[in-house]
Amino acid sequence: MPFPRHIRQEALDRSGRHCCICHLNAGRDAEVHHIVAEADGGANTLDNAILLCSKCHGEAGHYNPRHPRGTRYAPAELRRHRDAWWTYKQSGYKPEHKPPGFREPLGSGRGVPMQARDVGVLWSHRADIACEKETLEFEARMIAADRFEDQTVVRSSELFARTDGTFLVYVHAIHRGDWCEAWLDGAPPGVPLALDDLHERHATLATAAGLQRVRRL
Repeated sequence: MPFPRHIRQEALDRSGRHCCICHLNAGRDAEVHHIVAEADGGANTLDNAILLCSKCHGEAGHYNPRHPRGTRYAPAELRRHRDAWWTYKQSGYKPEHKPPGFREPLGSGRGVPMQARDVGVLWSHRADIACEKETLEFEARMIAADRFEDQTVVRSSELFARTDGTFLVYVHAIHRGDWCEAWLDGAPPGVPLALDDLHERHATLATAAGLQRVRRL
């Protein structure tokens, strides 16, 4: 017997149609699953309901104990997933309530600010350097900044952390007051900056952000 309509709707609302295990937006694919199956005495109540995408529902609901493969989701484990996600959503997606190990996907719009930076040759007083400026928009959080100056250049750098575990570094350089350029290291068509890349190319920023790496020699 399926859940009553009001129980299904409450589970959908509390989850925001996001799967409580993988946290992806299930949309129309959202399914309300019995944590304890009805055949095993599970009730059609909100306490026994968890919202899952079809993939996770298949993994949680279709397990053959006579031919076991993998490890079955236990009811207590499903409840922990559900309660962690519901708490996160009800908090307004505050970082301190984020489920353990969860990284917001790019495009989620939850707690990840949108940045915009100009890149290219921003201005020039020299006839042999053309201005070719464009604006790049990206989702990331700025976690450190640095400034360097000598007789030839004034360079400022900003370090951004992305939700997929990679980094971007925005570099703004003024050359002798003659011309100014800027670029975003780690942005396409380049290769995303992993932690090791960041330490190799922007060690001062990595240190300022407290991003320590461990190297085995």
